[in-house]
Amino acid sequence: MLVINNLNKSFGKQIVLKKFSYTFKQGKIYALMGANGSGKTTLFNIIGNFLPVDNGNIAFKDKNIIGMPPHKVAQLGICRTFQNLRLIPSLSVVDNIYLAFKDKTDEKITTAFFGKASRPQYQEKINQLLITTHLDSVKNSLAKNISYGQQKLLTLAIAMANDFDLLLLDEPVSGVQIEYRKQISNILKQMNKTIILIEHNAEFIQDLTDNVVFLDQGKIIAQGNYQTIKSNPQVQEAYL
Repeated sequence: MLVINNLNKSFGKQIVLKKFSYTFKQGKIYALMGANGSGKTTLFNIIGNFLPVDNGNIAFKDKNIIGMPPHKVAQLGICRTFQNLRLIPSLSVVDNIYLAFKDKTDEKITTAFFGKASRPQYQEKINQLLITTHLDSVKNSLAKNISYGQQKLLTLAIAMANDFDLLLLDEPVSGVQIEYRKQISNILKQMNKTIILIEHNAEFIQDLTDNVVFLDQGKIIAQGNYQTIKSNPQVQEAYL
């Protein structure tokens, strides 16, 4: 699915990723762990081509994506969420989801608000997303007025509307109450998609996946389930 080979990235004299290589398999969930500055977010930015790479290769579905414009990467099926939520606070929950859909010409449906697209053709899928993400009861509320946990769920619903093949999640449960953490975990498990997430919440990670990759100073120093990671001496020195 996603094959990364010998990836290197520096900012000046600071090495952020060093000879990073890993294969992320179809339909699996992976958690990236590591201290702040270990290279996790930089890796996400490089996969999405928001940052250029110094050298190395990235292949997604057997296609080289190095140097590809971010919107082309997205069109291939890679969806990225950010730690800082990117919602439209003045629009309702349902309208935020609605805008995530693409029409047959591959343009965003912002045109719908000007009478150039038909909302009913998307309504069934929107309704299903609202139910799946437990947002049906607040669908007409403004995004700015729902709880932070619900805003995280809304971000997930928007990602699901894009019909991705690979989902990159940046701290999906940071600052979220346990009720919403459990909901997010269950939703991700049921997707049957390739998911890579950055997260520090150990309980959430243990419940979600056995595929944990631990980074330190831009290199993989441990991989396996959370208990294996936790007991690794290098990880204990670097993080725990």
